[in-house]
Amino acid sequence: MAGDLILITGVSGYIGFKTLILALEAGFPVRAVIRKAEQAIKLQSHARVAPHMDNLQWVVIHNLSDTHSFDPHLAGVTGILHIASPLAIESDDYDRDIIDPALKVTLSILNAAYRTPSIKRVVITSSAVTLISFAWMFGPAPASPDLTLFTAADINSNIAGPYGTSMEAYFASKTLSRIATRKFMEEEKPEFEFVNLLPTVVFGPDELATNAAELVTAGNSLALSPLLDVNIPQMVGATVHVDDAARAHIDALKPSVQGNKDYILSSDAPDGIDWEDAQNYVRKFFPEAVENGTLKLGGSLRARIWRLDTRETEKEFGWKFVSFEETLKELVGQYLKFVAAEKK
Repeated sequence: MAGDLILITGVSGYIGFKTLILALEAGFPVRAVIRKAEQAIKLQSHARVAPHMDNLQWVVIHNLSDTHSFDPHLAGVTGILHIASPLAIESDDYDRDIIDPALKVTLSILNAAYRTPSIKRVVITSSAVTLISFAWMFGPAPASPDLTLFTAADINSNIAGPYGTSMEAYFASKTLSRIATRKFMEEEKPEFEFVNLLPTVVFGPDELATNAAELVTAGNSLALSPLLDVNIPQMVGATVHVDDAARAHIDALKPSVQGNKDYILSSDAPDGIDWEDAQNYVRKFFPEAVENGTLKLGGSLRARIWRLDTRETEKEFGWKFVSFEETLKELVGQYLKFVAAEKK
């Protein structure tokens, strides 16, 4: 395990960079895939990466869809952490810009691994949104809460386009990639095993953020916006600390974690979280910031109940997820440090 050479895609992103840090700190030699050579300058100067440069090799691959572009970089590699994925960006062609790239890159990784005898396991960042239908996610909330308990065996079987928004296309890309991975494993029967990780809303401190504005993005914007002065109509009440998402990728390489399976990553299961609790938590942990108006608490965000079964994940990985309360405390703490620094 630690000491085995691994390859990681997506290291310039939120989850990928934290995974890179934790892998290096755990003693793994890492080949980190980037699309542009200049990306390495910022990443390797980070205080948690710089001490481990002896164990870090940068690999520049401009087109991840070209499976043979990975071949020169897989010699001696025992595990692949595939985290890179197209984002939910608005486009005039969702198939071209979101669906097709996600599928092609996933299959590119799997085929490259198939040709590399040293690889024992491929870990893929999927998403818990693959468990539910578009109607469940984007349709109106039922009059009474849906108390269905979703498990890692669930999958959205109705994902045909056209897609109305980039987010629908993104969700579909994750589901199609998950299905394609299963099909590849069944048809090709490779020597390696796969693990699909299914995180919910990922948030928490951002190692790449350098100011408050950079911190209020993606999952972090959902947690922070209502604490500032922004109203968001509704979001699923299921989150996971970015550290837990990263840790799960590394631990999924362990032989003790059963392979050829999917694992849900979510805290406070099975019933999830209530976003409105965030205001009570910050009053508890940061009363001064509330009193002086730094945290205005003027926004709102209603949670839609999303019940998830994470018992198998916790059993296989051997640890419990960090709570929503603790994750929020860490995130808001980072935000307030940035705000204080910007006032000086």
